[in-house]
This record gives sequence, C-alpha cells and structure tokens, in this order.
Amino acid sequence: MVAFSSVLICGIQWTAATKALLIVGVCLILLAVSCLLVMEIIGKRNAVPQTESDSEPRAEESETPSFAEAAASADEDYAEEGILPEQEVLLEEGLVVEDDGETADAGFVIVNGERVKVRYDRSFEARLIQSDDALKSRYNELKNELLCYDLKPRVSWSNESCYSGRTTYAKFAVRGKTLSLYLALEPKEFAESKYSFTDVHGVSKYKGVPMRLKIKSDRAVRWAKELIAAMAEKYGLHTIQREAENFRPEYRDTTSLVIQRLIKLYLASDKECTDEEWEDAVISDLKLRDRAPREFLTRLMRSPIALKTNYSELKNELLRYGLKCRMSKSNESYYIRHVTYAKFAIRGKNLSLYLALAPSQFADTKYIFKDESGVSKYAAVPLRLRISSARSVRWAKELIFALGKKEGLHRTELPETDYRYVK
Repeated sequence: MVAFSSVLICGIQWTAATKALLIVGVCLILLAVSCLLVMEIIGKRNAVPQTESDSEPRAEESETPSFAEAAASADEDYAEEGILPEQEVLLEEGLVVEDDGETADAGFVIVNGERVKVRYDRSFEARLIQSDDALKSRYNELKNELLCYDLKPRVSWSNESCYSGRTTYAKFAVRGKTLSLYLALEPKEFAESKYSFTDVHGVSKYKGVPMRLKIKSDRAVRWAKELIAAMAEKYGLHTIQREAENFRPEYRDTTSLVIQRLIKLYLASDKECTDEEWEDAVISDLKLRDRAPREFLTRLMRSPIALKTNYSELKNELLRYGLKCRMSKSNESYYIRHVTYAKFAIRGKNLSLYLALAPSQFADTKYIFKDESGVSKYAAVPLRLRISSARSVRWAKELIFALGKKEGLHRTELPETDYRYVK
C-alpha cells in the first residue's frame, strides 16, 4: 500500500513537501491499524477461561482457608442451588444476639409494626458447632477414618471436603440435625446392596461425589466405613499410620457466631428500612425466640470440654457404687430402688453435684459446699458441691466415698467410660 501511495502521489504534480507529508500520514494510519490488531489479539487471549475445577481444591493447597475467605464463596453455593442471596444484615461487635435455636433457618421480625421475614444462613462450621454430641461423635469418627487414607480436609461455606491432589473423594454437610457424607462412588454399582443412599448426580457441586449417606445411627457409621474402604480400593488409596484426633468442636452461642460471620442474616423481604431498624428488629426477634428453658441434656451437650471431663469422671465414680442413673428435664439422678443418693445439675457454665449427706456434719471441714435443704427437689440430696477444678473433683470423690460408707454401698472397680459426649 505504501508503494501504491507513492506511485499515486508521484503521478500527480505535488510539491516535495506535500508528498512527504502525505507519505508520513499514510504510515501513521498503518501503524495505528497494526496496534489495534495486536490489542484485539491480546484481549481475546486474556478472555480465555482457566480450565480449573469449580469444586476441587488446588493440588498445592494444604491448609484450610479462613471462613472470611469461605464466606466470599457462599454466593456461588446459592447460585448452584438456584437461590439468590438477599440483602445481608451486618451486626456490629458488641451487640447481643440471643441464641435462637440451632436448626432455625428463617424467622419473622417486626419492623415499624409490620411482620417481615428474615433468613438465617449458617455456615458448615456453625452448623457443626451447634449440633448435638451424637452428630459430632459420628462426624469425628468418620473424619478420622477418611484421614487414615492420607486425604486432606478443606472447609468451604457449606461443606467440608476430603481430597488428594485435584480429586475430591468425600464431602460432609449438615442440614438441620442430620449429618450427610458424600462419597466418590457410583450409586448404580450399589443399587442391590444393603446400603441406604441417595443419588445426587443432579446437584452440580456433588457431581464428583454422587453417593449421599445420611449418618443418623451407629449402623450408618459402620456402613459408611465399609463404603469408604470400597472407595479406597477403587481409587488405590493406601492407609497411613496416624493418631486419632478430636474434631468435635465445642458449642458456641449464636451471638459469637454472627459476630465472627459464621452465621449471616439476610432479609427475605423487599421492605425498605434503615440498617438500624433491621438490626433492632433482628435482635428483638432472636431474644423472643430464646425464652424457652434449656434441658439438662441440652446444657450438657453445649458445655465446655472441661465441664464435660469433670462430669464424666464423677459419673464413673458414682456408677462404681452400683448406682443407676436417670436423666430428667433439669437433672441427672443416681439411685437404687426408690432412694436417690446424688444428682447433677448445670447452670450456665457451672456443674453442681448434690449428695445425700447432711451439710451440718461437714461444717468445719476443708470441703466447700452449700446447704440446699430449703429447696424441695434437693431436700434428699442437700449437700451441693460446685465442680469447677481438679481439686473440687478430688473432694467430691472423697465425699462420695463417705456417702458410700454411710449408706453401706460397696465400691467396685470398673473400667473408665467416656461420658463427655452424649450418644
């Protein structure tokens, strides 16, 4: 084109200066066109999507990401399930959110005299933290089993995955009070077997682990272990020697989980309100829903591990004297026939042991106790001990021995049983 332009220009009687300007102009136009072509090629190359699995972890990832990062991917989970996230209500630290029940996913709040719906979005970790001890124990057992095959855990907002390299072999999920385990096995291969499962091929985020097992009993745990072994054999996963770990998280209330962003609150309504009105409404609703009293079993499951350990040690000691236990709404009693010799109670984070001993007999001793003779339901076991340390456990055992001697109860050596987790 430059040559053609030169011929055209030279064929006409132009001055030398004019010809030079025309040639420079044509060259500049050609340069601009070349730059545009190069930019278009580079843009197309950058637009090519990365071929990376949308649900599998990277091979080099070896640490569990923080839940701040996991929360950022929550909208992707909703998109896969066909749910559009609503406007989130952010509660500042320092605000008190009363516990509203672990399985509640939605509720109603009153804003300017109108009833408005709010959705509670719990992360996998929040659901696990607020689950009962039976679920935690089964999760703990199966997670240890999976890790024995040299798999690594990785937590997202809605699941926990166990993987090796780029391949995910199992996932945990919690919905309500049910623990689900998803395995990388073809359901149709086990269609005529004894195992109960659901085929979830149709759910995109579980397409790599399409066999869903509901873990609701000890039998379900045994079957899950058998299927894990079958999966390991299919993919050539080898076992490794490792010490079992305790993956049961301690219970935490909803206040702390909301502040830590492990639970999110969303508006399920298009009503326009200020942020302050939404915060006040949500908090009022949660407080209203928390007025129900807590049973002894619920309090025990939510207690810190130190309280559970003291409880387990003293329960073992009481059972060595031939006592039987019975759990009521507010207590756990230890008895023989129609005579009650001891009771446990939990108030807040305090464990109390009540014994059928006369407080007046121990008035000038080293023991620290309280006389509960005036409380009718503790009249038969009036000596109350607060169990909060190793020393208080030792003193409680001494007083249990005194009780056994007084009532003619014979102590029998029994193996220690772990009662820290209710099954």
